[in-house]
Order: sequence, then structure tokens, then C-alpha cells
Amino acid sequence: MQNIRNFAIIAHIDHGKSTLADRILEITHAVNASTDNKQLLDSMDLEKERGITIKLKAISLHYNLGGKEYLLNLIDTPGHVDFSYEVSRSLSACEGAVLLVDATKGVQAQTIANLNHALDENLAIIPVVNKIDAQGAEVEKAINELEGLGFLASEILQISAKTGQYVKELIEEIIKRVPPPAPTHTDLNRSLVFDSLYDLYKGVVTAVKVADGVFKKGDRIKFLATNTETEILSLYKLTPQILEVASLSAGEVGFFVTAIKAIENARVGDTITLKNQSPEALAGYKPAFPVVYLSLYPIDPSDFLPLREAMGKLKLNDYALEYTAESSPSLGQGFRCGFLGLLHSEITIERLSREYNLDLIATTPSVNYKLLDGTEISKPSQLSASTQEILEPIATVEIIAPSQYLGKIGELIHTRRGVQLGVENIADQIKITYKIPLSEIITDFYDELKSRTQGFASLNFEVTSYEQVTVSKLEIFINNDPLDALAQIVPSVKAESVGRATALKLKEVLPRQQFSLPIQAIIGGKIIARETVAAFRKDVTAKLYGGDVTRKNKLLDKQKKGKKRLKSIGNIQISQEVFTALLRK
Repeated sequence: MQNIRNFAIIAHIDHGKSTLADRILEITHAVNASTDNKQLLDSMDLEKERGITIKLKAISLHYNLGGKEYLLNLIDTPGHVDFSYEVSRSLSACEGAVLLVDATKGVQAQTIANLNHALDENLAIIPVVNKIDAQGAEVEKAINELEGLGFLASEILQISAKTGQYVKELIEEIIKRVPPPAPTHTDLNRSLVFDSLYDLYKGVVTAVKVADGVFKKGDRIKFLATNTETEILSLYKLTPQILEVASLSAGEVGFFVTAIKAIENARVGDTITLKNQSPEALAGYKPAFPVVYLSLYPIDPSDFLPLREAMGKLKLNDYALEYTAESSPSLGQGFRCGFLGLLHSEITIERLSREYNLDLIATTPSVNYKLLDGTEISKPSQLSASTQEILEPIATVEIIAPSQYLGKIGELIHTRRGVQLGVENIADQIKITYKIPLSEIITDFYDELKSRTQGFASLNFEVTSYEQVTVSKLEIFINNDPLDALAQIVPSVKAESVGRATALKLKEVLPRQQFSLPIQAIIGGKIIARETVAAFRKDVTAKLYGGDVTRKNKLLDKQKKGKKRLKSIGNIQISQEVFTALLRK
């Protein structure tokens, strides 16, 4: 165990985590050096396309230092605020963390949030300034900002993950600074499940860190939380190729292949032990609470069962995802789903589409409110009146940006019903803390913040309380029929503007029909906004050349009657693209 080092790479999004992981893989000879080595640990197409890490990855590497062979277990983590729960899971399997800061951007919101996660886990933290060779790099400024977080200048390393400059020295500092894992019980066998996945042929595969004892192929094991017993069919590590091993000992990170087929029996955060033991469970994870809710319905009703199976498989390694079955008069059977943010929902919907070939309709994103008696509500249909007093979730928001953007950020917060709590200087930047309704930040708030600050601001938020607010039930009618998927709960003071904006957006994205298509935003039976999608028109009078005007009117009247008849029997099909366009305001 003295030669084992478990560490994670943590940073704000796009600060170079995956690139650094690529260089570490090359230097430890896990892969051959190549210009094609880009995002090696990002196995999903979505990760490569978007340039982000979505899922944590655990890779076992070997490195020789001073004649000693060391086992390095590297866990690559996401940096976007929506996937912070992945970071907390990975850190619980580590003894140290590399805190990466982009020299061109400096300390940002998720830098601080991830640092706090690491401090909560009592990890050894190695501060590193990356991209020192980039055009526009401000290395001294980044160092000053890290010093402002409590680090000494002498312990801050400088590297270029892109070229590999000083990455070898970083690896050696990891070996020196990160302590080896220490078992707490020598007479017990315990492993912490920090991730899991479902394999069509192998069943449930759990990613574990062995805390105590040794686990071998053929051992009878049990999951303490679910009391599920099974057998270890095989064990392996990722190097990054699959390497089967005979056993995993205390301090090591690897994977158990089990005979479990029911995915709900292998929970992330559970403790695995031997069948004949009943030890105390290892500390799990801080639970992740969804903040954004929307409903997913299959376009083809026969896809409901495949959707339910796919949701179960995603839930296996995305324990922040919540879903419950529901039905809609117009959309049929589907699921009400909870996510950590809009990006989390977009990624999940995209995965359902690509990995499981499901065509889905997603409703307007919203948050969960509470009635004054504490009952939680998630849909407009649960309101007893069109306008009433309820409790809405309030988030504490931390924004880090250059000080010259303070005024523009303040204007944005004011329009979103926010209240400033404090301002703190971090070198040349400021950290502003606000209290703001969660419903105001779940859709286009981050995009607007980036726009006002020319891309320099970063955001982190956490739901902290509930406050009373008057809300209205906004309903959208298309062709005089209510559309459940677009109904919303909105603050009464903004109901009219939201109704107008939604009607206008629908007018832009709805396809034209053979008849005019009315769009209405309604609150309590009162129409607050109306738009009309014009019908396709055919010039039925083109064949007329002169003659009495009554001939022209006769043809136009005949056309009107045909349009009216079409309208009365017309069935409007709304595509997924329309709902996608409405996901952002």
C-alpha cells in the first residue's frame, strides 16, 4: 500500500483536465505518444464533440521513481457545475487532488467549488497553473489568485499539459505529496462503490476503491445498503485497456464484475463486503439533489417500455438522475425527470437518443415548488388556482468575474429578482454572492452572464432556502387546444412577459399549415398574449383575367370555407425540434 497513490484532477471546465490526463498516460507509458492522443479518457462521442468530461474515469498507471514502482490511480473528473456530484464521488476514492488553473483565465467559480469539495475530504492538494505557454497567459496573476486561496507560491507548480512541459515533474510531486491509502480495519473486507455501469453481457459492473482487506475472483459478496448477495465473476483495472487481475487489495481501485442483473441492487455510494461479514458501512457521498425538472415522453407510444429500461440503466451510474412515471392527456405515458442543471438534462436526452435510439419530446424545464403547507409540487396542474401564494426555491449564487463587469452583472441580477449578499476581491477579480430564485437561473441565465461579461464570468450555485412568492399557472393553447408540455408555473409579476415571449417563440418555430394557426397564452381563462402562424396561401384567382369582381369573390369565399373545414379537423403534430427550441428562452 505504501506505493499506491490515488489522486484526482479537478478544475473549472475547459482548464485542461483531459489534456493533462492524456500527457500523464503518455509519460507513464500507458499509451504511446501520438498527436492523436486527445481526450483519451472521454469515451463518449458527446464528450469529444462538446469538449467536456461528463463521466469520471478511473485509470491505473505505473511509474518508476528512485528505483521504486508506484501504482497511480488517476481519476479524471468533470468541471461543469452540473456534474459536480461526479467530482464529489471521485474525491471520496482519493487521498490527493491536482487543482488545475488555466493561466489565461485564472481562478473561476468551479475552481473554488471543487477546492472546497477536496478540503471537505481532507485531501492533499497540489495547486498547478496550466497553459503557461499559451498566448495571453498571465502566470503571475494566476499564482496570485491561488495565493489568495491560501496556497504558498513555493508549492504552486507551472506546466503545459498541451506540450507536456513539466508534467513529469508534476507526477513526481504527486508521489511525494499525496499520502498512500491507510486501511482502517485489517480484519475486515470493505469496498466503496463510487461508480457503476451496465454491460449487456456481464450485467452490473461496479467501480470500487478497496478500503480494507482483499477481494478475489469467486468471493461471495454482499451490498450492505440493499443486502444483495452475489459472486465476483472477475476483477479488472483500466490501464486504460481492460486488464483482468486475480485480486484487488486495500488501497487499490478497480472493477467488480458481478452476477447482478437488477440494476437497482448496486447503488453508487454503497459498501461491498464479504457474505459472512457485517461491518459498519463506509461513508458514502453527499446526496445530489436535482434542481431542474422536465418530462420526457416517447414520440412513439410503444417506446415507453424501452424508455423505462433505458432510464434505469442511466440511473445506475448517474445517481443524481431522478425519474417517476407520469401520464399526459395529450402526450401519453412518460417520465417526470429531475436533473442537476440544463446541461445535465440536455446530455441525458442526447444519450437516450443516441445510445438507445429513442425519439423523445421534452417539456419546458421548471423547478419544484412547495405549497404553504409544505407539499411539493412539480407541475402546473397541481396548483389549485390560476394564481396563488406558494414557496419557491432560492439559490445562493457565486459569480467570479473581472471587477469592471460588476455593473453589468448587477443589472442582470436585478432583472432576475436577485439580491446581492456580498463582494470579495480575489487578486484582480471579484467574487460576488447573490440570493436569486432558482427558476431565474435554470435556462438562459449562464448564457446571458457570459454575454454581458465577454465570456470572463463563471458561476456556481447551490439551493439554500425557500421563500414565499405569488405565481400564476400559464397555459399555452395551439389551435384552441391546451398543450400540457408547454404549461408553466411563473411569478405573477413576470407572467405577461413570459406568455408573450413564449407565444412569439412558438410563432417562429412552428411549421405553417394549410390553415391559420392561433397561439394563445392564457392565465385563469384570460388571454394575455396571442400570435397567429399564417396559413399557406394559393392564389386561386390567378386564372381569372378580367370579368365581374363577383367571380373573384366567389372563388375566395370557396377557399375560406375549405380552410375553415381543414381547421376544424386539423390535427397539429409538433416535432421535437419545437420543444428543443423552447428549452432556452
